Amino acid sequence: MKIVVHESITAGGLGESPVPPTLLAEGRMMLEALLADLLDLQEHQLAVQVDRRHLPRLRTRPGLQVVDSGHSYAQCFRQMVDGADAVFLIAPETGGRLETMTAMVEGRCKLVLGSSAAGVKVAGNKMRTYRLLKAHGISTPRTLRLRPADDPASIGRELGYPVVIKPIDGVGCHSVFVATRPSEFERTIAAAKQKAPGVTLLAQAYIDGVAASVSLLTDGSRSLPLTLNLQEIRGRSRLRYHGGLIPFEHPLRALAFRLVEEVVQAVPGLKGYVGVDLVLADHDAVVIEVNPRITTSYVGVRQVLRQNPAALILDAVAGKLPNAAEIDIIGSARFTTRACGASATRRRQ
Repeated sequence: MKIVVHESITAGGLGESPVPPTLLAEGRMMLEALLADLLDLQEHQLAVQVDRRHLPRLRTRPGLQVVDSGHSYAQCFRQMVDGADAVFLIAPETGGRLETMTAMVEGRCKLVLGSSAAGVKVAGNKMRTYRLLKAHGISTPRTLRLRPADDPASIGRELGYPVVIKPIDGVGCHSVFVATRPSEFERTIAAAKQKAPGVTLLAQAYIDGVAASVSLLTDGSRSLPLTLNLQEIRGRSRLRYHGGLIPFEHPLRALAFRLVEEVVQAVPGLKGYVGVDLVLADHDAVVIEVNPRITTSYVGVRQVLRQNPAALILDAVAGKLPNAAEIDIIGSARFTTRACGASATRRRQ
């Protein structure tokens, strides 16, 4: 099968806009990890689009064609999709980017090796996700859309403090702030607007607990949780994602796994690899966000899975999920998103 592997940031999808260093590091990590796993299969012809400003050292090798975006990112992407049988897409949901790209691939009648455009449309918009999760009775923090005419004081009273302020379609904790008391609320909104100008912001009740995520496979109806992952999120007034630890042993692991299976049932169109962010509170697991694509945790998951995760994703998209007993976790892995030191390490048990 001819497969295009497309990570939009390293391919130059942001054009001349400034690229946040951590987003670039995460994009590079995910792309290189997925390519390595697909090449190990030795079954497919791979092609990847790169912007040499971001990936100067990735070279063509047996089984892998590397195409330089040059000065025509969009045209290059369309031509590569036209020449492929299937496409792996990794892109931020911000501004509808992943949804638009997925719809374009679907429109050209190519196989999307991940969630459908309909699934991305829901999961990529945190307000839509919130409403859908609430409608299905899935535990998730109360969330309000911030409008210019809103009275910040009344929103703060309604949600209680601390309050999280974040973009409606952000990724990787970018532009996520926390107001811990009423006197900080308006200043926090202003800071979020400055970092994400023109973007709709949400106010969300803060859930005290351990930040975690679940990496899972789904064929669109059934799902198989792979790992519970610790998320290293730091900061008091502004949150930042620094990486994670996989697997994460926690008493609420089984509950978290059941919860993400409910999420797959609630959000139609999820397929392949999906990441669900949660907070593990005292006695409950609370869903924060749904990521309808490969996430940064993939670089750690591949370190601890005995199976090739790319093969598992291809099987899931084709409607084949392994039994949970067949998933073999070996050792642990820690990964970091530091812009100049993105890396993953594994420890065998």
